[in-house]
Parts: sequence; structure tokens; C-alpha cells
Amino acid sequence: MSAERPARPVLLRAIDARSKATTDGEKIDPPIHWPSLGAIAAEREWSGLREWVDELRERYNGIDSYVVPACWYEHQSLVLALQALKDHERVAYAKSSPASSGTDWHRAFRDITALLRQFTADLRCGHGPERAERESFDEFVHEDIARRRRHAATVALGHSE
Repeated sequence: MSAERPARPVLLRAIDARSKATTDGEKIDPPIHWPSLGAIAAEREWSGLREWVDELRERYNGIDSYVVPACWYEHQSLVLALQALKDHERVAYAKSSPASSGTDWHRAFRDITALLRQFTADLRCGHGPERAERESFDEFVHEDIARRRRHAATVALGHSE
């Protein structure tokens, strides 16, 4: 009788219809491409990315506002880099991944955090850590979803932006 596996952390759970089966039957989601997400998919993905970023900040104390500022979600370069890191971690810790994939993930973590630090330095947005993060995030996501819906409607009507 085999021991029961502990529940996967939140960042490794959600497997949906986009998943692809590996040779051992495990399902692995493809990476998320934020610029091409429609409104419904973006609405679903925003909360997952937010939760993952919060967990990442808790696990790695070195991720401060110089690496991931409170307003990270307002900056596409940060969203794309964080999503890439999230996707990498998800695949690195899949059951079908080799034992060395944790080390590979930490190399990617090192590289992406350096990139995030540079992106954040280049932004000079002025959004400090004292900013009311939750209300701003919810408001931003609401506006993003509305923008994506407007874009989809414009495309559906045959108009280009």
C-alpha cells in the first residue's frame, strides 16, 4: 500500500481543460500568455497570479518592493515575468519532472528576480509600499476585464483597434 501524497499547494492545483497529458497521464497546463487572454480567462487567471505572488513573497523574504512593487499588476513587464516564473515552478514541481527540476527552477528564480529588479528600477512609477494594495488590485482587474471585453466586442464587430 503506498503512502498518500499530501495535497498540492494552491500554486500547483488548478488543472483545467487546457491541460496536456504527459506519458504517465499527468496533466500539465501550457504557459499563460497574458496579452492574448480574453476577458473570461483573464478574470480566472488574475486571482491565481495574485495568490501565487503573495505566496512567493512569503516564501522568499528577499522579494521586496525593489523586486516586486505593490503595484506589480499595473505593469505588463512585471506581470509577464511573474507569470513565466509561476509557470516554470508549476512544471518544475509536476510529478513527471526530474529531480533536478527544483534546481532548474531556482536558477530561473534567480534570473527572473534580477530581471524584475531591473524592470522595477526602470519603471520609476512612484508607487510605494504604502499604497492601498487590495483596493487598487481589485479596481485594476475590474478595468482590465472591461478593457478586454471592449476589445473582444470591437473585434467581433469587425472593427480594428
